[in-house]
Parts: sequence; structure tokens; C-alpha cells
Amino acid sequence: MLGEAISFVRRNLSFVCVVVAVNCALVAFDDYSGGNKSSSTQFFVALSFGFFIQNAILNGDGKVSNLTSGMRGFGGYIWKNLLIMLVVMGVGIGVPVAFGAASLSRNVFLFSCLAMIAIIFPLLLAVVGTWPIAGIAGSKSGLSDAFNRGKRGLLRTFLRLFGGFALPFISASILMAAATSMSYEADSIFSAGKLNLIALAILVICQCVSTFGICYVSIVLARKLLNSEAPRHPIDGRQGGAVAATSVSEIFE
Repeated sequence: MLGEAISFVRRNLSFVCVVVAVNCALVAFDDYSGGNKSSSTQFFVALSFGFFIQNAILNGDGKVSNLTSGMRGFGGYIWKNLLIMLVVMGVGIGVPVAFGAASLSRNVFLFSCLAMIAIIFPLLLAVVGTWPIAGIAGSKSGLSDAFNRGKRGLLRTFLRLFGGFALPFISASILMAAATSMSYEADSIFSAGKLNLIALAILVICQCVSTFGICYVSIVLARKLLNSEAPRHPIDGRQGGAVAATSVSEIFE
């Protein structure tokens, strides 16, 4: 999966660079304006990026070419992922509250919520993450079908997704700690009205790693769907135990 993610980035380098640039611009705008107005936009960009990646994988070419022609299932993909996120947020906040974490200090409560979300999000995606993707390929399979797909290889999928989500956070933490240890102010892109090049460089690196993480996670889920839906053909003497290749169009006819 890691090799496929690297190959995808190489084949779609211009598209990936545009996504990184957009995310950097959104973060820089928030920093300059002193607000946090672009969080929803960044989330939408991440979802759209994942959609086009999975669309390219399911189509079999692995290349994002025409963004406007391959929009089948986009609406369902967005609202299903939003629903998954709402469940994750509800569980991630509700469980610490139920165990009394809200009565502790604010930092402890936030850490408890983030830790719970960091576990629940990849776990839920490992279980039902193929549900939003199925519509891209024209499949009418529902949530129960996604659950049946998710049960197979659950632990392996969870670990892959957890790694894909954890890598950007770990990288950002290491970079911030390194910059702080060298007495650089890396928490603000604009300092006293001037551009902080160190903070900008860290932002670009973090966004690159984050974008690659989204790419990796999207490919893991797309391959999960393909491997679950692909029919196995009878083995004959000529195949010698090999499974015949099946195109995406044949899978969902």
C-alpha cells in the first residue's frame, strides 16, 4: 500500500501539489486574519482529495485526469463521510464525559477526547469505511455490506489507517519541537507583519506529509473495497492457482 501511495503521488504530482498549496494558503489566511474560519474548508478539501484518489483507483488507471467528468457518487460520498465524522466526534467526546474526564482540567479533558478520537476514527473507517466509496463505483451496497467487508482483515486495516492518520501528527510534533529547541518561533507564519520563513517551511512540510497520509488512507480503503468485491474465478490447470484479473466495470455490473 505504501508503494502504491508513493506511485500515485508521482503520477499525480501536479494535482497533489495544488492540494498542498490550497491547504497552506488556508492555514496562512487563518494565521494572518487571527481566526479559524477555514477549518470546514480544509475538511472539505481533504474529503474531495480522498474522493478523487479513490475514484482513480476504482477506475483502474490510478491517475486523476478530468475532475469534472468523474463526479459520480460525490454527494453521497460527502454526506456519508460527514455522518461517520459526527459519530466519531460524538463517541470521542461522549466517552470521556461519561467517565468523568470533564471534571478534570481542560488540558486533560482535551487530551482524553483527542486520544479517543485517534482510536475511534481509524477503527470506524476500518469497519465501515468502504460504505462511502461504494457509490463511486456505482454499487448500491449499504452499511451492512460495508460492515461485512470491514470484518475481514479488521486489525490489519485498522493499523494501516491509524498509521496514515498518526504520521502527520507525529511529524508536525517533531518539527515543532525541533524548531522550538533551536529558538525558532514556528507557531506563527506571520510575525510582526513579516513572513516567518521557518514557520512557512514547517507548514509546507506538514501539509505534504498530511496530504500523503490522506492519499495512503484513501488507497487502503479503495483496495479494501476492490479486494472484497472482486469475484474469484474457478481455478483450472492453465491458471495454476492464480486468480484471474477482473476489471472494475465487471465487478459492479
